[in-house]
Amino acid sequence: MISQPSRYRASGSYADAAKKPPSTSSQETKSLTQPAQLPQGVHQHSNWPSDISGWQISAHQESASTRQSSQYCASGSYSNAAKKPPSTSNREAKPLAQSAQLPKDDRRHSNKSSNISGQQASAYQRSTPRTFHPEAKSPSPEAIKKEINSAFAILNNQNFIDAEKAFQVILQKYQGKLSPFNKENITIGLAKSLKEQTYEKKLKARSLLEELRLGGRLNKFGASTIHNLDLTLSLCEQALGFYSAAESRLLRLRQKRTDANERALCTPSGFYAADIANARLWQCMGKHTQSETLLVKIKEVLIAELESKPYAPSAGKLRKHLDRVNISLARLWQSIEKYQLAEDLLLELSSKQPDDSEDILCKPTRRDDINLALAVLWQVMGKYKRAERLLLNMSGKHFEASEDILCKPCWQLDIDLILTRHWEVMGKYNLSERLLLNMSEKNPDDSEEILCKPCGHHLIDLGLARLWQMTDKPDRAERLLLNMSGKHPTDDADSLCKPIGDDEMDLALVRLWETKGKYHLSERLLLNMSGKDPDDSEEILCKPCGNHEFDLALATLWEMMDKPERAERLLLNMIGKHPGEDEDSLCKPSGNHDIDLTLARCWEITGKLGRAKRLVERGCEFYHSNEFELTLLKLSVGQEGFMEMISRYPESANTLLAKSIHYFNLARQQIIQDTPESGQDNLHKALEFVESALQKYPPSAGAFSQKAHCLRMLGRSEQEWKEWFDRAKAFDSSREYRAKTHFWRNREAAALQKLSNLKE
Repeated sequence: MISQPSRYRASGSYADAAKKPPSTSSQETKSLTQPAQLPQGVHQHSNWPSDISGWQISAHQESASTRQSSQYCASGSYSNAAKKPPSTSNREAKPLAQSAQLPKDDRRHSNKSSNISGQQASAYQRSTPRTFHPEAKSPSPEAIKKEINSAFAILNNQNFIDAEKAFQVILQKYQGKLSPFNKENITIGLAKSLKEQTYEKKLKARSLLEELRLGGRLNKFGASTIHNLDLTLSLCEQALGFYSAAESRLLRLRQKRTDANERALCTPSGFYAADIANARLWQCMGKHTQSETLLVKIKEVLIAELESKPYAPSAGKLRKHLDRVNISLARLWQSIEKYQLAEDLLLELSSKQPDDSEDILCKPTRRDDINLALAVLWQVMGKYKRAERLLLNMSGKHFEASEDILCKPCWQLDIDLILTRHWEVMGKYNLSERLLLNMSEKNPDDSEEILCKPCGHHLIDLGLARLWQMTDKPDRAERLLLNMSGKHPTDDADSLCKPIGDDEMDLALVRLWETKGKYHLSERLLLNMSGKDPDDSEEILCKPCGNHEFDLALATLWEMMDKPERAERLLLNMIGKHPGEDEDSLCKPSGNHDIDLTLARCWEITGKLGRAKRLVERGCEFYHSNEFELTLLKLSVGQEGFMEMISRYPESANTLLAKSIHYFNLARQQIIQDTPESGQDNLHKALEFVESALQKYPPSAGAFSQKAHCLRMLGRSEQEWKEWFDRAKAFDSSREYRAKTHFWRNREAAALQKLSNLKE
């Protein structure tokens, strides 16, 4: 493995998101050697945006509020966000401290054997009787505690592979000599390090925790009495995509019954780490109202406790919980497009006022998590210059500096990566590429071989591959990803489609092949990742593998490959439904936002518009989601009475975009029917509505893309309309992996051909 650029500190915060369910925070992973210590909550900012490399494809990431940042949950990162419970392979992990190093496997046993042989030879050569040596003293509790704390320190730095080795060394070194408490502590630490890595290691982490749980006691609600066990296990299940299991476990931990009413479920339990984790899980599941209610109530309780006992011994921990709640609340408000609330809260946390000067607003505070949250929010709100200036100030640069200085890394991974993503959203691809190459210690003039050689830092390499894919350099992106996977373009399909065990890289390759039209390779790799074979029966192929991200990616791919029936069956199996059930059951929201939205689109593709509309209408009521509202409006586009129906909605970015799509579809139909003059009039109306949406409201990938479609149909230059498609991809990379109906694509292509013929 090539080493990472040495100047980057170990940091997981915004850069690790990914794209996935929220990962465990470094604060959660503090040593548990103090029995009275409260469990820590989820990370303040490590998962938002979840997928900074932008590879997530979760349908839930279509939210206009989270396109470019990708939700910290799911997915995630910056992902897109996101991500993500992104799994972190930690290829950049620092070496272990000497005391915690694990001997190489190929030397461990051979050295032991040679030592034994040497001792035996010496014994035979001795001419004097053997001297009796007393047995070595048992290790002191202080020595064991010191090694455990050292392992947790490695975990806190998010060096997950090294942490895994360190915990394994302790278990092996003190086998049979550890107290029950220390053994539980080490097992939980080992599980935390495993759950941030590959899918197989996540499963191993879950298995370790469940085995430990069997040996402990349960309280009357069925929660383990072992400190921090169930909280870690629920986060592990969330990382695996087992949301229902994670939710049930958290409710038991919070001493809530699963059949309790919403008021009871949203009342804080006093176990704040579990309360916050539950709120974040609900956000991932699309239960935004419950998530918001719980976070607001936790905040009220914490403020009341701090005001009544500001100097109590527990005040410090309560303030930390309050910090986490505030950041979580800001992220949630951003994801549900309550931008003003999110901005006001973050400015308050920064000790700033909305009417402060630009210099003051863009001056970083001492809290990087707040600074980065504010920069990402401003990006979502379309305040690009302000976000850029804040990020540059955090990097120690001036916005009027030369390109050489602007593209010089500050060697803080979070800041550098978010700045590259921000420049992508602004269309400054040259600056973004140059900074990423500098972070990789490469030069734009280097040979293809050097440019496509991984630098060893997982997130930098993925960011570069993603940028090349976006800027029409897919072959270079593919070569880099294959090199990262230890593969070669000339390898046979069996080798190319063999998963390497790193979910993020495997999925990145799946998605790149999708954009290149190599669907058979994408499908085969996804099936291998799911433990299936292309020759399996339909029943096996449509059986969920248990990994939410893999299953959803496969369903989306099958939609793109004209296999919507198979996609529908997989999606229904994921939520425990069957195609033969009655309409009412099929259209009942499952509680999983991503699956329901993908299923509605699948029904739209297969022409089951009534069923799709019914599910979306119920989804709007259940999830209070912007995506469901926009999907409902799109389903009504082109239908008789659409304008009358939409007039009942207050003006919003969604209604303006829906009107634009409506007039675009009318124009497309008129052009095909040989009335291009009328078509041109409606195209101009479509362009006016989408430009109005972009001027009045925060930007969205959907609006960028719609403007590109309008400009292309109006005959503008390729450079002009392609720029807007590129901005849409930068804002939300997952748009490339979502299916449009072939009917829609074919109709647009037919209209474009008709216009081309008229010009000739």
